[in-house]
Amino acid sequence: MKADRKIFKGIEYVQLQELPLAQQDKLVSRNDLFIKIMIEGKVVGQCIQYKDYNFWYENVFRTRITPVKETIVSEVARDMEPDLALEKY
Repeated sequence: MKADRKIFKGIEYVQLQELPLAQQDKLVSRNDLFIKIMIEGKVVGQCIQYKDYNFWYENVFRTRITPVKETIVSEVARDMEPDLALEKY
């Protein structure tokens, strides 16, 4: 599931800790994406600009999940015998 963006002073971002675990696991090693934002005098770390997160989600994360799902469905369909019930009668 794609995370909703937060906006602070015009900066659109997501926080790593608020993403689903599968996405956190993939992004945690991508130090080049992280920014820090000063919100009400506190530094908030492990933020990712939404444009970078959106690009990663659409072009990396989502494309890796979809083919696996399609492969499983096609393998199950291939293994099914059509008209099996009709042949028994």
